[in-house]
Amino acid sequence: MSLRGSLHFFRSYLNEPSVVGAVLPSSSRLGAALLRPFAGRDAAARVLEIGAGTGSITECITDRMRPDDHLDICEINRDFANRIESKVLAAPRLQRARRRGRIRVLCCPAEAIVDVEGYDFIVSGLPLTAFEPRLVKAILSSVRRNLRPGGVFSYFEYVGLRRLNRSLAMGKSRRRIRRVSALLDYNIKRHQFSRETVLSNIPPAHARHWRFEAVAS
Repeated sequence: MSLRGSLHFFRSYLNEPSVVGAVLPSSSRLGAALLRPFAGRDAAARVLEIGAGTGSITECITDRMRPDDHLDICEINRDFANRIESKVLAAPRLQRARRRGRIRVLCCPAEAIVDVEGYDFIVSGLPLTAFEPRLVKAILSSVRRNLRPGGVFSYFEYVGLRRLNRSLAMGKSRRRIRRVSALLDYNIKRHQFSRETVLSNIPPAHARHWRFEAVAS
C-alpha cells in the first residue's frame, strides 16, 4: 500500500481505534499467510472478506482470483469502502468482474450478512479483541452460518496482544478482554487446523485458519 494509503489508515485509527483496530494496514506477507488455503484451492471459489479496511488484504485476494471466482468485500466504514471501490478495484480486469457481479462491495455489518449460496472462504480483518463479547459471538455465528460445508475461516490477531491487554486493562475493560479471549480460545481449540506467525508484519501477527466441522487434536 502507498504511503498516502497508510496515512489515511492511521488517521482513521486515531478517529476510531476500537473499530479500525490497527495503526497500519496488514502487510503482503500477512495477506499471503491469511490466503494460504484460498491460494491452494483446486476449484472456483466464493470468497467473503469482512473488515476490509483500506483494502490491503483485498489486493492480495484479487491478485489470486481466477476467472470463475466470486468475491464479496464487506466494510462497514463508508470512507474505507469508497476507497476500495476507487483505488483497489480500479484495474480494468476487476471492473469487468464487477460488471459481471463477480466482485461486490457491501457496506454493512459483518454479522448482518446472509448469503444463500454461502462461501468457501471467509477472510477477516476485523479487530475481534476490541469488540464486546456479544458482538464477537454474533460475528462468529454469521461466519459459521455463511460458510459452506468444509469452508475455511481465516483471520489474524497480533502476537501477545490479548495477554498484554489482560495485564494492563482495569475494571470493565479487563473483564471484557477476558471474556473475548476465553471465547476465542474455546473456538481455537475446537476449530483451528493451522496457524502461521508473520514476524515481519507490524506488529507481528498470527494468521489462524478454522474449519467448524473439524475439532483440533
